[in-house]
Amino acid sequence: MKEPNAKEILNRYLEGKCTEEEAALLESWHLSYPLDAVEDIDFDEQTKDLDKVWAALQEQEPVVKRARLWPKLAAAAAVTLVAGIGVFFYLQKIKAEKEQIRLASGLLPGKDDAVLTLSNGQKIILNETANGQVAQQSGITITKAADGTIIYNSNVSNGKSQGGKMEYNTIATPRGGKYQLNLPDGTKVWLNAASSLKFPVNFAANERRVELNGEAYFEVSKNKQRPFHVKTTEQDLEVLGTQFNINAFKDEVETRTTLLEGAVKILPFNYHSNLANPVEAILKPGQQAVLGSQGLNIVKADVGEVMSWKNGMFQFNDTELSSIMRQASRWYDVDVVYEGKIPAIRFSGEVSRSVNAAAFLDMLKYLDVKFSIESLGGNKRRIVVSR
Repeated sequence: MKEPNAKEILNRYLEGKCTEEEAALLESWHLSYPLDAVEDIDFDEQTKDLDKVWAALQEQEPVVKRARLWPKLAAAAAVTLVAGIGVFFYLQKIKAEKEQIRLASGLLPGKDDAVLTLSNGQKIILNETANGQVAQQSGITITKAADGTIIYNSNVSNGKSQGGKMEYNTIATPRGGKYQLNLPDGTKVWLNAASSLKFPVNFAANERRVELNGEAYFEVSKNKQRPFHVKTTEQDLEVLGTQFNINAFKDEVETRTTLLEGAVKILPFNYHSNLANPVEAILKPGQQAVLGSQGLNIVKADVGEVMSWKNGMFQFNDTELSSIMRQASRWYDVDVVYEGKIPAIRFSGEVSRSVNAAAFLDMLKYLDVKFSIESLGGNKRRIVVSR
């Protein structure tokens, strides 16, 4: 065997094209290092060390004996080759796993984060605003409580400005954000990640109307003279005083309204594709209205799963993987892509929403899918799901 070119033999080894003699030479070098040291050796250092191994072998084997010793070296190589390859790829696997854990651990859970946009266009970044008075507007005072809740205090009987025009504010959470808001009438609202709520500075004298995109939980202040309405892209919901949750994200195929207490009336809008003659539905506690391509259906609600987000948990009960990953995308502010078709897999389990994405994905480790994290530059990441 002539003296090898170190870079060439390393490349052939990685490609699986080297001879037994070359593999034996490489394994003699590879097995001389501690397991935790090899992955940190760069390519140039590897080639220099391989040259040293070659020189050492030449000194240890006189020419007159080489013909007899080489079969022994080749035989030894046959034994060490399998172990060496195993060690090599084991170390590569460990290194890749460490990198995946590092990337996933960097995907932090959501926090109190929202932007309040006033009717005059002023934007207030709430998580950067000190406690106390935030703004004054049309006879109301907006304050931030010690727990971060935004509270509207009003002595005005309706939401019209002095010019007679209704004024509206909007609170919006980004992906990876959540927030709580107390409306001018005392109604409490919890916004999930990637959601927004538009509401009047003060409600009208005869009704209370808000517009929701995303998901929110409401505890409505009772007032029979002024019914409370929640408008989404697909429906209008009317209540007198109750507790309910609406999931109306644009990337979900259905709008789900779940009633916990009281009663609500749901009216799908006429423009819905499969509802030429929509009919209203009245929910009872523990029921869920599902509005989608098949129309409006009333089903028994899994209240625990529905309310898990507000209670600081991810809870899944026979939930589709695609739905799970959409929740992860919104909460961890991370894109999710699929290699091939989206796996038709369902999962049951729960984990705290306070954990990072590494712990979240660990919950799903028994599924017949693979998750990998890719860096997109800066702090941006994406989760790749494959079979």
